[in-house]
Amino acid sequence: MIVFNLRCGQGHSFEEWFASSADYDEKAAASALSCPECGDGRVEKGLTAPRINGGAAQPVGPCGQAACAAGPCQMLD
Repeated sequence: MIVFNLRCGQGHSFEEWFASSADYDEKAAASALSCPECGDGRVEKGLTAPRINGGAAQPVGPCGQAACAAGPCQMLD
């Protein structure tokens, strides 16, 4: 799944999910997209930043250092 920022001809911005970039292209070519706010069918892709999964958060100790969470505080040595 991919999310795109879209903008209608009236200037309303909204997001919509698609199975792929090709899915968006097919729906756009078939005029199957419309603005949820005003119903305008003149919809174009806006600027879209990639969403990156950073993985699981690393645990941190009371001092804010990741090394402290695994054992004795390194700051006390």
